Amino acid sequence: MAAVCWAAEALLVRMAGDRVDPLIGTAYSCVAAGIMFSAYLALTGRLNMSAAYYVLAGVISFAVGHYFYYASITRSGVSLSVSLAASYPLLAMLASVILFKEPVTLRTAAGALLITLGGVVLLI
Repeated sequence: MAAVCWAAEALLVRMAGDRVDPLIGTAYSCVAAGIMFSAYLALTGRLNMSAAYYVLAGVISFAVGHYFYYASITRSGVSLSVSLAASYPLLAMLASVILFKEPVTLRTAAGALLITLGGVVLLI
């Protein structure tokens, strides 16, 4: 389901095209997501101290990451941008080894590689 949502996002960003600057589009996306999730968390009482990590993740992913992602879709097209973005499982695996000393096993390496290749094959 996540892959379907991400594919829909890429297509919607491409449909916005040059009519909206990627920085403005990113702001719209962040505000909309922030309102939706803040309302949900407030209604369910699920706020805690670990939320600070999610705030940082949101700033990095939604604000900074999405800006570059939207800008690349506008400039390079959906196919190339999404294919390059699909390499994030490999980057996450490498970072987890460096930052958290997680072991690289055949399962994690194959999983990251298959997910990345699977995303690229679906695009093709």
